[in-house]
Amino acid sequence: MFETVSRRSVVLGAASLCALVAWPRVDEALHPGGPGRETDSPALRHDVDPHGITRVATTRPWVALTFDDGPDPRYTPAVLDRLREFGCRATFFAVGSNVEAHPDLAARIVAEGHRLANHTHDHLWLDRVDQATVSDQLRRGAAAVQAFDRSAAELVRPPRGWTSRAVAATTRGLGLRSVFWSTCLESALRDGPGAAGDEIGAGLRRGDVVLAHDGGRVVGPNPQDIDRSRTVEALPALLERLRGAGLRGVPVQELVAAGRPR
Repeated sequence: MFETVSRRSVVLGAASLCALVAWPRVDEALHPGGPGRETDSPALRHDVDPHGITRVATTRPWVALTFDDGPDPRYTPAVLDRLREFGCRATFFAVGSNVEAHPDLAARIVAEGHRLANHTHDHLWLDRVDQATVSDQLRRGAAAVQAFDRSAAELVRPPRGWTSRAVAATTRGLGLRSVFWSTCLESALRDGPGAAGDEIGAGLRRGDVVLAHDGGRVVGPNPQDIDRSRTVEALPALLERLRGAGLRGVPVQELVAAGRPR
């Protein structure tokens, strides 16, 4: 069993389950405010950040594939291999400290036609820190990914998808736009990797934004160490479903440019 942060009872949909799966407990000293009104659903995220992106209205047969928390030498290479095998490209919302620790993987991501984007520098939960820290995390995260992808700082994904009106205002003030997701691969892993890939892949529609994870380890003030091997195992079934439906996996930046973000 994985530990999760104590919170009031809520009815969990797939989106919130994805936010909760396999996350370690955070030191209360780091987030002294304690549990708040976590934005664990698309509706709650839109309420506090209407400028954020959950999916895109488009006529193109595209879905955005996105991977969080890397790069991680245990999983990122295998994720890249699977994407290459199926001719798909993706956006990697990378943790700045991981980019600095594994520059070879960041370089490989870009060299193989994928895009980087900002997932903060230390994977802090932005709704639980002051706005000076939010700004610092976004700026340092942007600098790390921009060293490999010059336009990578345009988009950011708050860790866990947790945000607030204050976080959204700081994000916009820095000229950034938050990207969330419409479906999450890890939310279906309860039935096994193959079934998860089939289930999520069968439900995809053009304009969807898929969340998965290529990173499990983050060191620093908010450490985590999560086994992502089942995500890697689920990818072939997901990508096969995608191909069978005539859909193409692309970076979220390209999907946004080809339609109307929602």
